[in-house]
Parts: sequence; structure tokens; C-alpha cells
Amino acid sequence: MKRVIIMRGIPGSGKSTRARELVGEGIIHSTDDLFMVDGKYKFNPNLLGRNHSLNLSNFEDSLEKELSPVIVDNTNVRHRDYKEYVTRAAEFGYDVQYEVLPLIDVKIAVERNTHSVPEFAIQRMIDLWQD
Repeated sequence: MKRVIIMRGIPGSGKSTRARELVGEGIIHSTDDLFMVDGKYKFNPNLLGRNHSLNLSNFEDSLEKELSPVIVDNTNVRHRDYKEYVTRAAEFGYDVQYEVLPLIDVKIAVERNTHSVPEFAIQRMIDLWQD
């Protein structure tokens, strides 16, 4: 069975750690990886749309190669954030599973997240969260 796993959780919730536990012989696609410059995370809001599109394109390439599992390691706060991934997975005959990490306290999330996402941004994600 070909599987796509959609990770959902705020920064600092453990998404990437859990994705690494699940990946096995598959592949992880994360928009965050596209902000890496010389081994360091450098967020640029002007590149956000482009990087999300590129991540989706890379994801589609993995589906075409029939890799499994193919993991999408983005925050995926709202349903629309991962809708295109689910649509593409269905087009390629993949079973879609969701790995939803519990919402954690914003202060803990700020301490744990590895990309220095500020408290106000994490709080906004919590406020926008859709079950």
C-alpha cells in the first residue's frame, strides 16, 4: 500500500521528530527545508509562496516515483493548507493518513521549536487551528 502521511502540529510540537520515526524507506517533504541556507534556517516571507509551490512539486515527483511513505512535514494548521497534497495523493492512488500532534502551550512551543518561530506567530497558528 502506498501511503502519504500529512503531519499536523504547531512549531515545537514534535512533527519533524515524529516524521523521522515514520519515514522508513520513504521521504519527507518540508517547506522549512527550502529555507535552509548554508545549513542554517533563514526564513524569508517573500519566498514563502514560492517555497510552498516548490515543496508541492517535489512531493509530486515522489508520488510519480511511487515512494512510500511520502510525508508532508508542514504545520498544516488549516485544512486548505494540505488540501493540494491530499488531492495529488488521491490522483496517484495513495492512501492518506494524518499524524496530528497535540497542541501544546505556546511558551513550551517557543522553547522547543528549532526555527526560532516567535510567540506571536505560534499563537496565531493556535488561534487558526482547525480540527
